[in-house]
Amino acid sequence: MRTRLLAVALAGSVALTACGDSKEAPLTDAQGQWVDAFCNGVLPGMEAGLELRKQDAKDPVAVKAAYVKLVTANATAFGTAEKKLTELGSPDGDLDKVHERLLKFVQQSAKSYQDAQAPVEKLEPNAQFWDEAEKILAAKNQVSSPEDLRETFQDLQKRPKYADALVKSAPCSEIKSKGQVLGQQ
Repeated sequence: MRTRLLAVALAGSVALTACGDSKEAPLTDAQGQWVDAFCNGVLPGMEAGLELRKQDAKDPVAVKAAYVKLVTANATAFGTAEKKLTELGSPDGDLDKVHERLLKFVQQSAKSYQDAQAPVEKLEPNAQFWDEAEKILAAKNQVSSPEDLRETFQDLQKRPKYADALVKSAPCSEIKSKGQVLGQQ
């Protein structure tokens, strides 16, 4: 399922993050806020996705509740990340393209989940709920390049101070630890 695949791909991206030895100038406060905003945009949806995976398919009411929580968490988190990343701007001149790519991804993701929220909430909690919800999410999907999220992590990992910031950031660390849990499931 698409929602599961996004969580697994994301977890794999963050799990690859190694602690960098920062020989560069230390991260500024704004750069640290940018890293946190990036991970805060992803973490709530990942947590909701993990909760959704725990649901018994034989309990469509619980599945619907968890799925609605996933859609709502992603809509809210990506929307908040979009505002924060726009406010902060690019963290470094050489990261302008990374910033633009990430901003486009969070904008499209927020819109996709916002547009899917009401139709998913209207679905009946029955045996077909999951498939119908996935169809709605696929139909509302506006993300032109889902690989942009993985590429953003990879670009940051190439820069020692940002690789180090990903390790030290509380929301990024949570993504990594939750990604390890995902790998064990």
